Amino acid sequence: MLPELFLLGSYAAEKRTGPALWLRCIEARVVDGAPPVETTPIFYLPGISREKLRAAEDCSQELAALVELQYRGVMWLHVNGKEWTPYAFLVSKHGGLGLDVAKDQVTLDALAGALPSLMAEPLSQLQDRRLDSEFFNGLVAPDATGLLLRWVGDSEAFKQRRSDVEWKAFCEQCRADFRFDPVKDGQLNAAKLLAERSNSWSKVWQRFAEAPASYPGIVEWLKRAAPKNPSMFDSSEVWPSINENEERTLQQALESLVDRPQDEVIRRVAELDAEHAGRRDYPWRKLGLSPLATALEPLAQLASLCKTAPGAPTPEAYAAFYASDGWRVDAAALATMAACGSPEQHGAVLETVRAVYLPWLENTARHLQQLIHDNGQSISKRAKPIETATGRLVLFADGLRMDVAQELAEKLTTVGFESTQDWEWSTIPSVTATAKPAASPIADAVQGGEAGDEFATRLISTGQLLTQDRFVSVLKTRGWQFLASEETGDPSESAWTEAGALDKHGHTEGWKLARSVETEVRDLVSRIGALLKAGWTEVIVVTDHGWLLVPGGLPKVELKSFLAETRWGRCAALKSEAKTNALAFKWHWNPEVMMASPPGAGCFRASMEYSHGGVSLQEMVTPVLRVRAARPTGGSARLLEAMWTGAKCRVSVGGHCIGVRVDVRTSQSDPNTSLLADKQARETTADDKVTVFLENDADIGKDAEIVLLDASGQVIDSLSTTLGK
Repeated sequence: MLPELFLLGSYAAEKRTGPALWLRCIEARVVDGAPPVETTPIFYLPGISREKLRAAEDCSQELAALVELQYRGVMWLHVNGKEWTPYAFLVSKHGGLGLDVAKDQVTLDALAGALPSLMAEPLSQLQDRRLDSEFFNGLVAPDATGLLLRWVGDSEAFKQRRSDVEWKAFCEQCRADFRFDPVKDGQLNAAKLLAERSNSWSKVWQRFAEAPASYPGIVEWLKRAAPKNPSMFDSSEVWPSINENEERTLQQALESLVDRPQDEVIRRVAELDAEHAGRRDYPWRKLGLSPLATALEPLAQLASLCKTAPGAPTPEAYAAFYASDGWRVDAAALATMAACGSPEQHGAVLETVRAVYLPWLENTARHLQQLIHDNGQSISKRAKPIETATGRLVLFADGLRMDVAQELAEKLTTVGFESTQDWEWSTIPSVTATAKPAASPIADAVQGGEAGDEFATRLISTGQLLTQDRFVSVLKTRGWQFLASEETGDPSESAWTEAGALDKHGHTEGWKLARSVETEVRDLVSRIGALLKAGWTEVIVVTDHGWLLVPGGLPKVELKSFLAETRWGRCAALKSEAKTNALAFKWHWNPEVMMASPPGAGCFRASMEYSHGGVSLQEMVTPVLRVRAARPTGGSARLLEAMWTGAKCRVSVGGHCIGVRVDVRTSQSDPNTSLLADKQARETTADDKVTVFLENDADIGKDAEIVLLDASGQVIDSLSTTLGK
């Protein structure tokens, strides 16, 4: 940085270092690399005191060439004539910085170790404050709280990654801040102090509880430090071993509910939730160590919702009830299943879901079946086929059940899109071959065939079965573009596109479909967002049918094979002369063909956890969403401020903040360089703020970028930062 600065040392002209005689040649401008005559060279002589040069007769031959320079030049010395020390330079008001620095030996030792870090500190950060050992140790070992937790997790690896100066500074900070000596006291004592949470250790526990996954190894030490005979004052909040015992107790309690009456199960689930709800606030949940307590939350909600199974006087009134409120039961059941891992781990939860949910499905399905049967054994679509319009796009999502559509609408609002919701009837049977054409703009171009067509329709114009290719061809003749999965088309016209794989997941995964719903919803939001940004003014989301999903399988109902032309899980096309006790309904496309539906939530095939085609609220009442881009109420979102506290950063965002997220990256445009826990950007809260945590405290001190992302993941603003500062 200073080209006229030269160092006494081994000869390396390109680095501006060399012996005394070479320095004399630099001063005389007789060698290459010397500064211009009008520029005064500066010589730095590491380790050479003034006294060594003043005693000319005793000066070593290596330094003799520099002796006379002290008379022709100026030596940079303290006002008292002595060499500068780091402390003297910091405090002196005559040639120094005039800072307030403590003079105790602990501070002087810390200052010596912190010098390399201190030199990089802006002067403004040092003025108007007391600089003591805590400050200097903090420069070398920033965020003592996070470092202490990392040391507890793996002391050997922690020490190996640090220099002697850094290790010494860390130990000094621990002794000063936490009254704990890592060398003498050890990890076991640290774990006990962490669990006690007394005095300054409460801050250490708070940091651990905020992001426990960032500190591997802590749980194991807490298990070792746990009391052998816990007292009434020892809780699962701080001891993972007690939490494990309470998880086992909860599992046994849930297992005891298998085959019990629904009302008894509902009452007991509420009691268990009251008993274990507190554990969901403990750090073990974030580590996946409280899976049953976690799953108990939506399970308790499901139990509460299933206390009653409301009815209605007409099919339309019952459908309206389900579209406005009844779907919440399915959402709670789905959320409970989504919280489950393996059947070995969560079998008791899944069995309890079945015990609570299946009777509600049975009752509501039987009521709807009876209403439709009494209403002429059929239902009619509420609306006419969708017509073309400039900027209108119809997105068909196979198997978009009402509760999933509600989640989709909520996510769309979050990322800044407006949507209105309505409902429509599916068809009898509620299978894709029958229901998809009925939900499409070409519904008036098809008709029903025979019972042996496996619920498929035929084109009125040719009598041919409606294949996908023919479906697309008719759409185009009606003025609709057909868009493949990545195409955005021409927004000046109308278009049809298809997205989503819920039905596919359901048929292949059974109850585990619940774990795929979030991803499917996210993909639909992304697709809708891309279409609206491409210029479409209205996206109408339609579907063909919903579905039933019950862990352990839907109840098996017998239907003799000789009675049906076609038999699927939840529906069968009856032969014309067939006589059966099952409820029969008219096929949507041909009222002469009768369809049999299993009573309630039954199934004609065994062991089917996922199925559709029958008559139930979940299968028959389908969502219709009309989505438009929301109008911004303010300016574009932007980053206002970032405040670091160790590994935690509080970020403020201004402007139109709906749907924006904040990430911290080493490369602004590369999401893979995210430094946050689990590498996931965080959404802003209602007050336009967000708190983010570094995944690794070791990153503190590095330069990075705080980036602001829009709903599609594009960077719309950035802020340079030094992590932790």
